Amino acid sequence: MLIICIMLFVTANVLLDYSFTIFHNSAFYISESLLFSTYWILFIPFLMLQLRWVKQTDQLFLKLIYTSLATVFHLFAYPALVWLLSELFYTHTFSYWQTFNFGLSAYFIKSVIIYGFSLLAFTPFIKKNKILPLTEALEETHETVEEEMQGSEEKIEKKKSIDAILIADSNNKKLLLQVNDILYFSTNSPYINIHHPAKKYLHSETLKALESKLDENRFVRIHKSYIVNLSTIVSIQSRQNGDYDITLTDDAVLRVSRNYAKYFKQNIAILSFRSS
Repeated sequence: MLIICIMLFVTANVLLDYSFTIFHNSAFYISESLLFSTYWILFIPFLMLQLRWVKQTDQLFLKLIYTSLATVFHLFAYPALVWLLSELFYTHTFSYWQTFNFGLSAYFIKSVIIYGFSLLAFTPFIKKNKILPLTEALEETHETVEEEMQGSEEKIEKKKSIDAILIADSNNKKLLLQVNDILYFSTNSPYINIHHPAKKYLHSETLKALESKLDENRFVRIHKSYIVNLSTIVSIQSRQNGDYDITLTDDAVLRVSRNYAKYFKQNIAILSFRSS
């Protein structure tokens, strides 16, 4: 499809050159028209290069940098290609800088538009301040869900997680909290906070120690300060820098650090697959 579009642009460019010569009653040389139309052919390698670059990052700023680089490389490569082809196959060699100035005046705006549009086409998931539905956010990980489930089931056989946590309230009354009812855990050194739908409790344990006791298919570390109950997540919002914001059933908003994002998405995909 890309090659067909490029050939259409080349054809249109030649026809425009021909129309221009008729209008100005000047000579038309199809060989030169084709030579200077090679600008459009260069879109093939540079659009592919742009696609390769933007797929390597989730950061919008880097995607814009890569798009700008592809545009600049294209503008500098065009006069080099014209010079080389004219040197090899034409009786007259066209100057690099003369062609560069021509390309800058004739194609700069077109290049910015085309590479900018291609960035939007390559990355349709870049939507500023849009909260993504869980099913949308999990698309990229559903392909490996079955494998993750098998691995998780093997781990469950080897490890038994706790079902409840015994705590003392402010009146030193002992309470038994069901783990699955807990929304999330947060650090409050040297203790941790247990965020329960009823209230927030203080517990004398570290997140690291507690993490090893919890069901890792339901409770996942999302930050050095948080462990969240995956079943309480309502929505996920990308920060466009590798981090995410998640909203829970109690309207609490927590940040998923990029260091934990991959494992978080894998586990929430497994949970989504089990419940579907």
